Amino acid sequence: MLSHRPSRACAGKDRGFTLIELLIVIVIFGIAASLALPSFSQLLANYRVRTGAEAMLSGLFLARAEAIRRNSPVQFTLNATGSGWAVAQVAPATAIQTRPDSESPGVTTASTTASRVVTFLPNGLVDTSVVRLEQINVSSVIGNTDTRRVNIFGGGLIRMCDPAVAIANDPRRC
Repeated sequence: MLSHRPSRACAGKDRGFTLIELLIVIVIFGIAASLALPSFSQLLANYRVRTGAEAMLSGLFLARAEAIRRNSPVQFTLNATGSGWAVAQVAPATAIQTRPDSESPGVTTASTTASRVVTFLPNGLVDTSVVRLEQINVSSVIGNTDTRRVNIFGGGLIRMCDPAVAIANDPRRC
């Protein structure tokens, strides 16, 4: 009776993969990653803009709440560059909280007025007797990314919106 035995020459060919096959797979993954990288950097920039704007919104809410709690005027000051800010009691001058520019890298801010300071009064309203910070535009240094706008109204209302939204009933609309 004859039995079929595989020869030693082809016994090991069914296991593993060759170096050339491995290199081809690595090249394919490299090409796919290079195609995804631009959209990933844009996604990261959009995330930084949102978190930077939300941090400013939190700082403004903190300044208003501290003015009411301390029964004393409190200022929110936007840094000249980047997205940093500081909250401080006016008199006596006491620092409450600061946020450095380095916590939101690649994010820039612009004020629509010459002032970068807004003062909240003890009743929670904004001091409108002086030129004040009314609007902050938060954007990224990377092109084609989202922007956010933070509006500070005289009655103490603070609101963040998206200038790109055009739908009339959308609550994100400016």
